[in-house]
Amino acid sequence: MQKVAIVTDGSCDLPKELIEKYNIFVVPFQVILDKKVYKMYGDYGTISKDEFYNRLEKNKDLPTTSLPPPKFFVDTYRAAADLSKTIVGIILSGELSATLHTARMALPYVEDLDVTLIDSKVAASTLGTLVIEAAKMAKDGKSKEEIIKRIEALIPKARLAGIMDNVEATYRSGRISWGKKFLAQTFQIKPVVGFENGLIISYGSVRGGRNEVMKRMMHMATLVPKYAETDTIFIWHVRCPEDAQALMEIMEDYNPTKKDIIIQEAGPVIGTHVGLYALAYMYIGHFDKDWLIKMKE
Repeated sequence: MQKVAIVTDGSCDLPKELIEKYNIFVVPFQVILDKKVYKMYGDYGTISKDEFYNRLEKNKDLPTTSLPPPKFFVDTYRAAADLSKTIVGIILSGELSATLHTARMALPYVEDLDVTLIDSKVAASTLGTLVIEAAKMAKDGKSKEEIIKRIEALIPKARLAGIMDNVEATYRSGRISWGKKFLAQTFQIKPVVGFENGLIISYGSVRGGRNEVMKRMMHMATLVPKYAETDTIFIWHVRCPEDAQALMEIMEDYNPTKKDIIIQEAGPVIGTHVGLYALAYMYIGHFDKDWLIKMKE
């Protein structure tokens, strides 16, 4: 038993081995592809990433995601109660999804448990960094109050810093207009994206091909380990493992404190909404948009 159990949702883009290592309880998201519903618990579930992306590239119909129903939250709270009846849930940004609202809808069904929910203001492996930090504290015997105070202090520093190299999926999901898609594809304009106030925003854009994307991401690779405030850094990508590996090799040379650098491919929940070949750093700490836009330290 622990003093606190940690719960999150299936948008967290965490690998199974970390979820098991840190006793994290995950409410599954649902991905709908070819009229079949799959449950996802991070980057794994009832469909593999390889199968999902292979079918996505061949399928004309865009997959969709579905919120976990309240019962999924109730079931996960009950499972977490086997570890501790005091539960902290760190959930996908309420500005991006109604998942947090659904998590709250489930609370009247578990009134015998002490459940506190936190709006992470982020998503994907950035959410995962917060969840890992909380889970480490829980394993170390920290109290609910200590964990909540720490996570709320870290949320404003939880970063997504990356470049979208393909806007097709974003256009198909209705998040950009045809005009912006046309301009992006015609003039090789690639948005630099991040989280702000719970939303995904554009810090600006870069112009050029894949070599330009990698040049800027390689520059930032020399800076992230220096400015990350917690031990976990994700190099997050969509179907470009070789590029992610190249970035990792650079980061390891600039990692004197031996932070845990993890290459993480987007799972189907997030992969449904972002384009192929996206690259990003997801971590907690300082970020300057000019690291990617102007490449000045």
